[in-house]
Amino acid sequence: MAVASLCASSSAWAQASSTAAAPPVTVVPPTATDLAGVPKGIKTLINNFNLLRDKFLAEQNLLRIQLNNATTATERQQIRAQLQANRDAFLAALKDFRQQLKSELAALKGKISHEEFLRIIDAAHNAGVEGGLSHHRGH
Repeated sequence: MAVASLCASSSAWAQASSTAAAPPVTVVPPTATDLAGVPKGIKTLINNFNLLRDKFLAEQNLLRIQLNNATTATERQQIRAQLQANRDAFLAALKDFRQQLKSELAALKGKISHEEFLRIIDAAHNAGVEGGLSHHRGH
């Protein structure tokens, strides 16, 4: 009798879970970042960095395609060197962006309320994360 009640409850659970409607999936393009209310200087920094990031990713993809189609070892070596140089240049630009953003935020910190400052930092962080380049992706 205990076994029958266990079977009945699991089948009822399966019916209930299969009829529940899942919320619709919303796809947001990586360029659609919400920077409303972010000061113009910080917004410009973020948008310039997004353009730089997109250019870097396009160049890396093109070089990877060239690497896959390379026929000689010297061609592959040259393309690998270009990939590394492109990556190094992007990392230097990323470091510069972070330093500029840090100094802009430090200058802004004394001019606005703490809550507004935290909202701006969250918006800048979300813009970077939603932009498609995250840490630990292996690229």
